[in-house]
Amino acid sequence: MVLLDGVTAVTVGTWERTSSYTRSSVHVKGITTATVIINGSNTLTKPANADHEIELSSLTADGLVSIDLPVKWMKVRVSAYTSGTISAWLEGTR
Repeated sequence: MVLLDGVTAVTVGTWERTSSYTRSSVHVKGITTATVIINGSNTLTKPANADHEIELSSLTADGLVSIDLPVKWMKVRVSAYTSGTISAWLEGTR
């Protein structure tokens, strides 16, 4: 699942339903000078995109982050940006 696709600015991200995954990983690539945050939520309804809920991880360099617990909603956002073309992908185990 694509969470970010070639982002070149600060963005709040978009919540995606991930409740069918028991474990997942997020691959973030393209960070030159930026901060990328992976957020999660277990609220019953989809949070507003502007809401950030719980921070699961923060990256300032490309990386692969393992999420070892079920999360109902997940998003990736760019909280600070100077340079790079940032993409993020989610892979999960059902």
